[in-house]
This record gives sequence, structure tokens and C-alpha cells, in this order.
Amino acid sequence: MLLIHFVLKDRFFPLSIIFYGSPLIIIIGTTLFLVVLFYKKKIYRYTLLITSALLIFIWFNNYYYQTNTKHQENNSKILYWNLAKKKQLPIRHILEKANTYQPEILAFVEAPQKTLKNLDELKKVLPNYNFKTLKGAMLVASKGDIKLLNLEYVDDSHKANLIEIKFNSKTIKFILADLTANLLVNKKKPMTFISGFAKNEAVDFIVGDFNTPYESVYFKAFKNDFNSFHTYNNGLTATWPLGIPLLELDHIWLSNKHQPIQLHKFYNKASDHALLIAEYKLNRN
Repeated sequence: MLLIHFVLKDRFFPLSIIFYGSPLIIIIGTTLFLVVLFYKKKIYRYTLLITSALLIFIWFNNYYYQTNTKHQENNSKILYWNLAKKKQLPIRHILEKANTYQPEILAFVEAPQKTLKNLDELKKVLPNYNFKTLKGAMLVASKGDIKLLNLEYVDDSHKANLIEIKFNSKTIKFILADLTANLLVNKKKPMTFISGFAKNEAVDFIVGDFNTPYESVYFKAFKNDFNSFHTYNNGLTATWPLGIPLLELDHIWLSNKHQPIQLHKFYNKASDHALLIAEYKLNRN
């Protein structure tokens, strides 16, 4: 497990299944269990205790952050949420965060028609936003004009919408993606596609449910042109499931020509994924 997590990672399929199924917190739990199991054997006990302490240090050092910055009115924000195919839109939670943070863009995945049955109610309470439903069970709302530029849809692999939003003084282009959670599907192809798609289209950011942890080797290609909000978190970086710091599956990557400020994360029972609000500063050349 340690060899796969820290060295091999998800380079090789199907070994990647073990990588995705054994995040660091699971390895820590397994090591602590072995401490109890081999407690009477002194050399094993101390070796495992030292290993556990080292892994816990690595976990907090790499997956826990405190970002405290002064908010500025000209900072841009996007609200992103995986709605987990619930029976209806959680209007109260969306409205609360929209009113508090005033994001320019709202983006949702896993929002099929059954979830959108109360979309008209959401439109009424957010009259300043334009709404657009997208293929792949996605929904976007914005204070600017929304235009769908492209759609990439491979049913057993990934869904990615390329969207352009025009405001009075700026234009934003981004990818809203949802990758399969099926561990039997090799993530190399969809992850490589998304990174290449984003680079070729010169998007301002990529947002979505990648069902792929931040440690994946396939995120290295993203780092050439984008900055992750991973290190701009408040608290633990995991986004799933419902408050348990297990996996960081939901990601927001901002073009390196812009400045990430802070990532706000919230949990509630309306979805097993965290609601994310990324705050950033747009820099125009």
C-alpha cells in the first residue's frame, strides 16, 4: 500500500484501483491496526508506531491548511457543488451561500432532470443570475451571459462542457467536468483529455468532480498551466464523503495567469460532496 501510494500511484492500470481505494488516512488506520495486532513483538510495535507517526505528520502537512486573507470586493468567486443526483435542488443552501459570497458563477454536476424539477423556484430566488442546463447532468448559473462552446461526452469515462461567460468588462472561459467513479475504468484517457482540452482552449479555470485524488500522477500535466486550490484550503482538503476526510475528489484549477485567493468549503446533508467556493483575482494582460 505504501509503495503504491507514494511511488507507483495510478501510473499502471489495474494497480491504480488499489491506489484509489487506499487513501493515506486508510493506510494510517491500517498501520495503527497492525500496531495492536503485533503489539507483543517489540520490534514490530516500535517500527509500526514510528511509521504511523510519520504518516500522520505527512497527512497533516499535505492535507491540512489554514488560509486567512482579507477579502476584496473586486475578487471573483465561483460556487461549485456535486449535487449527488438528489431528488431536488437544495435551494436553501445554495441561496444562503450565494447571498453571503456573491459568486459570479454557480456550477453544478450530477444534476439530472429529477434534481432540476424545482429549478424554477431557484430562478425566482436568484433573479440576478442567468441559468443554463447542460448535457451530462450539469447546471450553470451566472450574472453574465452564458454560451456553451463545446461538449465532450464519453458515457463510461467522462463528461466535459466548455463554457464561455460574458460580463460587461470581461469574458471567462472554463471547463465543467464530471469523470466516472468506476474504478474499473482507466483514468489516464479522461484525465489526459481534460488537461489537453483546457490547455488548447486556454480556459481560465477547470472545475468539477474528477473522482481522482489530488495525488494522481495525471494532475502533473495540469500544473504546467494551472494552479490548484488545494493549498488555499481552510482545514482538511478532502471533499468526500460528507465531512469525513477521506478523498479529495472535487477540484478547482485556476489558470496560472490569475491569482488564487482562498477556497471555502462547506458540508451539509443535501449532498455527500462538499460545496466549494473558490475566491480568486482575475489578471488581464
